[in-house]
Amino acid sequence: MEFGVLGPLAVWRTSPAGPLTAPKLRALLLLLLIEGEPVPPGQLLDIFSRGRASSAPPTIHVSVHRLRRWLRQHGGHRLDLTPHGYALDVDPLLVDAGQFRRRLAAANAAVDPSARIDLLSSALSLWRGRIGYDAPAALQQRAAVRRLEALREEAAVRLAETSLEAGEPESALPFLDDVARAVPFDERVQAQLALVLAASGRQADALAVVTSTRRLLADELGLEPGPQLREAHLRILRQHVLPAHRIG
Repeated sequence: MEFGVLGPLAVWRTSPAGPLTAPKLRALLLLLLIEGEPVPPGQLLDIFSRGRASSAPPTIHVSVHRLRRWLRQHGGHRLDLTPHGYALDVDPLLVDAGQFRRRLAAANAAVDPSARIDLLSSALSLWRGRIGYDAPAALQQRAAVRRLEALREEAAVRLAETSLEAGEPESALPFLDDVARAVPFDERVQAQLALVLAASGRQADALAVVTSTRRLLADELGLEPGPQLREAHLRILRQHVLPAHRIG
């Protein structure tokens, strides 16, 4: 059985007769898969019962028991209580997040730009949306989730830079556009999107990205654009977007 956490929880190759549908069990499985290490019971209480420890423990124990039974029936994976917390015994490469990290590592090692573009595109293609968008808010704020999201943003920026250097900006557009929509305040990502659009012959769209990001920063945060966005704007106006150099 394989799992997807880069978006809504997905479970592949399981019995069609027994899908995991209970929201609390899905959220619990998502948390354990994302963490990849033992999670103390107290943290489960904070996430799934909003700190109401007086009534929460039985509910958590029941949920763990039900998830453990489901995993045993459908995939043979173990859910154990260790001295450090609840731990799920799953090969990281059976989880899309593990595959994502593996492809990023291969991209880091790739010397050929075309190979790097392929590996980064392959890694970013694993994302299906925001992690845990239908899970408790406390789960979405976990450090493990933020680390994965930061890796996605970095991969998108590296793909943009490499595709510009290789003269293949169109190859980065679909992935960069998806990431840019998820992080509208990230000037580095927005700047790279603008440069890739300009290099693809879409200067008007590139300038629109710069303008909308400037407006968003001013209206929502009261900030002026930083050096990344200013530099991208200048390069677009001067039509100097190929080859790219690193922004920031």
